Amino acid sequence: MLLVHGAWHTGSAWDGVAEALRKLGVPVAVAELHRGSLAADIAAAETALDRIGGAGPVVACGHSYGGTVITGLPPEKITHLVYLAAPMPDVGESSLALLSGAPPTDLFAHVVGDLEGITTIDPAAAGELFHSHLHDEQRTVHAAALVAQSMAAGYEPITSAAWHTRPSTFVVCTDDRVVHPDLQRRLSKRATHTVTWDSDHGAFASHEADTVELLSRLATNPG
Repeated sequence: MLLVHGAWHTGSAWDGVAEALRKLGVPVAVAELHRGSLAADIAAAETALDRIGGAGPVVACGHSYGGTVITGLPPEKITHLVYLAAPMPDVGESSLALLSGAPPTDLFAHVVGDLEGITTIDPAAAGELFHSHLHDEQRTVHAAALVAQSMAAGYEPITSAAWHTRPSTFVVCTDDRVVHPDLQRRLSKRATHTVTWDSDHGAFASHEADTVELLSRLATNPG
């Protein structure tokens, strides 16, 4: 199982899901992105995938921008792609182009910095923006783990799309304030399967048990 985080996040976002999957006997690798470009992020995810070792092709799950990253992975190394409130670009599309073509959300009102350079998320708004379904203490913990983000990768178009040749599941989060649910519903039509959760953007936390159940099931039966 490969877990890929989104923009402004780190691999620690997946700690709860990764621990639960490992307890179920699922081999897990967690990618660490923020390498400065989409190509570099895809390479970092592939390196993490290869660290699983001996397991053959695996399920890859991308949250938010992580969905663009898993799209660019070599399809022969993937058995199933899972898009968790994530862009699911086709060749020639970028994460930010998909967002700009959708109804606006609260995201860019809380981005601090140059949209052509390095940005952060306003710490006073981050918890509510990403994790509105969590309690205040949990929001604070997740918000404190956010890091600066180079925006360059978000403008770069994908050059290959693994979902054309591998099965996929799109998880639509209906109370998402970052990736508009209407965009998610539109992109989900590209996927083999669609699941809908009444979730905020950070479904890996607010719907941790559902995420673990979905991923563990696909690890056993990826079709």
